[in-house]
Amino acid sequence: MEGSSGTMSAKLDELMKHYDLIAGEYDERYHSGIEAKIRNQIIFSTLESMFLGKPKRILDVAGGTGFYSIPFAKRGHMVVILDISPRMLNKAIENARKNDVLQRVNIVQGSMDQLCFHDGCFDAILCHLAFGYAEPLKTLREFVRVLVKGGILSLTVANKGFHIIREALRADFSEAQRILQTEIFLQSPAGIPLIRTFTKEEIVSFCVAAGFKVLVIKGVRIISDYLPELPKDTEILESLEMRLSELLDCVPLSRHIHVVCKKN
Repeated sequence: MEGSSGTMSAKLDELMKHYDLIAGEYDERYHSGIEAKIRNQIIFSTLESMFLGKPKRILDVAGGTGFYSIPFAKRGHMVVILDISPRMLNKAIENARKNDVLQRVNIVQGSMDQLCFHDGCFDAILCHLAFGYAEPLKTLREFVRVLVKGGILSLTVANKGFHIIREALRADFSEAQRILQTEIFLQSPAGIPLIRTFTKEEIVSFCVAAGFKVLVIKGVRIISDYLPELPKDTEILESLEMRLSELLDCVPLSRHIHVVCKKN
């Protein structure tokens, strides 16, 4: 057990150092461009109806600069941003100040699989694009613990199936077969540390086992990442991506999978 604990601690240290280094340019690097625009349009449009009514208490897990949660603080919700990187959290505070919501945003440095919060203290959890660094079932059970009954989880993960199909389309069938046969496939997109991918069936199974009911499953970027180059006029592509994200049959093709769950 000590060896396992030491390995996990080393991984967390590696993640902290990496994200500390890129904190200043993170939003520009990962939240700009048409691919990021399409991803974020789908995620935000899905969450719009989830956060209506009275102000919610939202935990943004691995929330970094607050990109996904600060817009909800602007609408009156109370936000806690949890991240392993102190410099990413500093950027979150800077962004909250720029958006005049500092009074509704708190930051906490920590790991997602051992949350330092009381039971049932959040109405919703956001965990977008970082869940692959976690121990899946352990972390989801922590999410269940800190959510109120009926609380909402919004989870976005990398899709293993995308990588299989992409390699096959490149005629690299050996690599496609290797990914298919790898039980836990890790990838390193755009230079970030290796992160786990999931199939739709895997992520749904983990969520259900932890005590969630799955409400929504969407495929995020079903076309864009297969194109040799993006068109200059992306309006039709954006519209098509939004419509295809609603089709469950298209989820296995997507770059990311967005799952919205409710605590039982």
